[in-house]
Amino acid sequence: MKSKVVIEPFALSSETTKLLGSYPSSAILRDVYARTLHEERLGIIRLWMTEGIPFAFKQYPLLYEEVRNFIARGITVEAKEVTLVGSGRIGFSLSKDEWGDPFNGDSDLDFVVVSDSLFRVLVAEFQTWVRDLASRKVLPRNEPETATWLENIEILNQKIPRGFIQVRLLPFHDNYPHVRRCYDTIWLLRKKLKSTATAPRISDASIRVYSSWRSCVNQLRINFNIALNLWGHH
Repeated sequence: MKSKVVIEPFALSSETTKLLGSYPSSAILRDVYARTLHEERLGIIRLWMTEGIPFAFKQYPLLYEEVRNFIARGITVEAKEVTLVGSGRIGFSLSKDEWGDPFNGDSDLDFVVVSDSLFRVLVAEFQTWVRDLASRKVLPRNEPETATWLENIEILNQKIPRGFIQVRLLPFHDNYPHVRRCYDTIWLLRKKLKSTATAPRISDASIRVYSSWRSCVNQLRINFNIALNLWGHH
């Protein structure tokens, strides 16, 4: 006689039941996140920080899809690989010193692209830039730019092994065509948003490229833990 299979129900901690709706308040999000365990925190990051209709586009969701398609065409990725994070996603700032500040016209749109192929191309162009700088094939315009470039190289050398690269830290130059396309796409996106009556008013926009969703979610988790003074917990 076969033994009876016991089916266990899905189990959520009592804390997570407080997290309802697409745009929870900063206080509830902070309280729930701080009281949950590692796997539940990853779930919070995936569901509320990378998926769904972003707060900035909640009144006109299909405009967000148009924006994703525009970015995807500009940098040759799939629209599904483009998402929005940060205050434009959840409705308030998630940074350590500004946690809870509402999304407004002074906020940025922080776009994330999860594409291993684009990540590898941008890393290759970063490495070319480092070699070009060492051989004086490209030169900064002045001493402040020299200092900025050296600082950016140091930062990127730390971030790339974690599986992501910030386009804004790379130079706009003909030698690096994929970097240039990212810059051109964001520049034109800002212009198009400004001329679109139903688009959110913003201060700026940026692109960060990840090699995988795992790298993306893990970095967002690190940012959360730092912002909420939970670094090293779970």
